[in-house]
Amino acid sequence: MTRSLLFLLVTACAGSPAPSAAPIPASASPHLSSGRWLRILATNDFHGTLEPRRDSRGVLRGGAATLAAEIERARAECPAPACATILLDGGDEFQGTPASNLAFGRPVVTLFNRLGRAAAALGNHEFDWGQDTLRARMREARYPILGANVTDAWGNDIPWIPDDTLVTAGRVRVGIIGIATVATPTTTRPSNVADLRFVDPIPVVNARAKALRARGAQAVVVVAHAGAFCGTQPVATCEGEVIDLARGITGGVDAIVSGHTHSPVATVVNGIPIVQARSHGSALGVLDVPLSGGAPVVALRDVLPGQVAPHPATDSLVRAVSEPLQAVVNRPIATLGEPLADLGLGNFMADAFRAAGTGDIGVMNRGGVRAGLDSGTVTYGELFEVAPFANMLVRLTLTGAGVRAWLETAVGQRSIVARLSGVVVTWDSTRAVGNRVVSVRMSDGRALADDGTYRFVYSDFLHAGGDGLKVTEGILRVEELGIVDIDALTEYILRATTPIRAPRDLRLVLRTP
Repeated sequence: MTRSLLFLLVTACAGSPAPSAAPIPASASPHLSSGRWLRILATNDFHGTLEPRRDSRGVLRGGAATLAAEIERARAECPAPACATILLDGGDEFQGTPASNLAFGRPVVTLFNRLGRAAAALGNHEFDWGQDTLRARMREARYPILGANVTDAWGNDIPWIPDDTLVTAGRVRVGIIGIATVATPTTTRPSNVADLRFVDPIPVVNARAKALRARGAQAVVVVAHAGAFCGTQPVATCEGEVIDLARGITGGVDAIVSGHTHSPVATVVNGIPIVQARSHGSALGVLDVPLSGGAPVVALRDVLPGQVAPHPATDSLVRAVSEPLQAVVNRPIATLGEPLADLGLGNFMADAFRAAGTGDIGVMNRGGVRAGLDSGTVTYGELFEVAPFANMLVRLTLTGAGVRAWLETAVGQRSIVARLSGVVVTWDSTRAVGNRVVSVRMSDGRALADDGTYRFVYSDFLHAGGDGLKVTEGILRVEELGIVDIDALTEYILRATTPIRAPRDLRLVLRTP
């Protein structure tokens, strides 16, 4: 079945006709009426989302055909020769949906090629299928996927990962530098990047910007798979990896296209405008850089099906890729009595892993919960998008002391990402890291015994060191169960009493003074 679907996907990607732009009337962008401008159109964290999705409020967002139409509209607002447009991406292009994953990201490369992408940042999830698959996608892409801060163990450049590129947009020579997040080794399967190093991007950007200017760049843009979160009250403030990068730039950079945190960013730091357009094609970043004096203009535009006609050729491409999968992805699995998301869904998945591995303790990581589930009928496709990585379950036999040591690691993280099943952990955040666990009780009420033995089930991603949650102490036995996480989740939800609801019990209890 999978081979047949893969053949259909590859055929669709290879044989679809080139797009013809639908006529879209230009909307008002008054500042573009005078002076010279470079308009940067930006996406990030597309994650293979070819079709629109509903957000937590039930609003339909994104979809490649609507995104393509919004891109065409934004281009039409920027008339030559005084205004030039360039389309960039902040990384994490492929991983996340059946339509993309079954063809290892090839449909997204086809889409991005046809949209006229100029360059993209190297996202951590670009490595999820290994370096060979990534290199294959990079060969097919007519745009470079850039990672200037990626080196080998000795600090040498990686020949197949370009640092930067110099392109012409209208009459403007634009230098583009790509940056990968320094967290890549723990946010993809660590073994896939074991021979690579992800170094501090600040000196790299400063050096590459100077070099690009010397090569004739009239504007320099950084595409960084490095994100931020921005507050709104009382004054908008942003913090995160890309903000630190902007603060460290000493000159020569005109704009940054961000990614990785799936959050809205439209700000200016150290005189440099930064944009991040949420994720999954749900928004388009529009960043206008003045080339003849003045201030930059940064905005996010929602991508809302129904408010703009879909781009016809892109819509045809999406249909050709998605329709062969409909019987699989639309298969109903169960009925939810309420939405499942975030902590509740993470705990539910930890329960599923514990059940599949007949364990005493189950663990899920927050970053592995890639989507939420609405109430009502849940399909296999929706479950797939919750757990798209095909991680395998591992069962450890641990001493109680080993369990306790791992729990200290879990509650010692700056942001707790572990989701637990089978235990109730009381912890104190005011204590020193390594001494925060106050008590541990199993789900049956028994206290954890340091000299006892326990079966501990988690993913091979975590066992390899992902998210810093590898068990390192008290290991008596390691068993690879041969169970894929999505299969464990599907089996568990099939057996659950309907309508299914989120677990209500507390598993991590913060002790307050």
